[in-house]
Amino acid sequence: MDGTSKFTRTILEVRSPMEGRTTLERVARAAADHNMFALSGSRLIEARSLAVGLVGEPVASIETMQWVYDQTKLGLFGVTHAAMDGLADPDDSSPLCGLLGFVPLNQAGDAAVLRDEFDPVAPLPHQVCTPEEEPVSIFGWGVAVTRHDAARLVVNLGLFISEHIMPNADWYARAVTDDGARLLLGKMGWTPLEGTKVGTLRLLSHVKAEAQFRQTRGAA
Repeated sequence: MDGTSKFTRTILEVRSPMEGRTTLERVARAAADHNMFALSGSRLIEARSLAVGLVGEPVASIETMQWVYDQTKLGLFGVTHAAMDGLADPDDSSPLCGLLGFVPLNQAGDAAVLRDEFDPVAPLPHQVCTPEEEPVSIFGWGVAVTRHDAARLVVNLGLFISEHIMPNADWYARAVTDDGARLLLGKMGWTPLEGTKVGTLRLLSHVKAEAQFRQTRGAA
């Protein structure tokens, strides 16, 4: 899945209580606060079709997306046209216009990424967090959007999660299009993972990035 070439950074705030919840539950609550929900069942069929239509294969299978959702209650988040327009959608029939997909990794998953042995299209269950585990890192399935305002929402939600819910987790991804690579490398500060031969990119955790910034500023 791919992103958009431009985005505007905004500040998102979580409006619902987050105390006493696991990290994965806090992620789901933060997304829901902004009308994005983890997809399952028939919504995954629609979501995969949207992603393939925008960027083509390879994209994780419906079966993979479903078991990631079953194991983590995360995976692929979607927002509909109705939600973006502030309209009621009681029968949940409004089409999707934005997707944000990512897989929370445990220690085994993180180690597999660093060894160039992680397959984001078909991750192994033992590499993916259970709800009780604290994610070590995140592998981004990507962003797919058909509206500019949806692009802004999903990108900023990802940044919010990185900074405020999982500040110690590095993020990984592989760009599948030139536009995606320009977005990640040029505008969002991702860098190639050292030693990777399969094109894995990394975004340092918020904590590491802040420490690096302070160190650089102190040396200037």
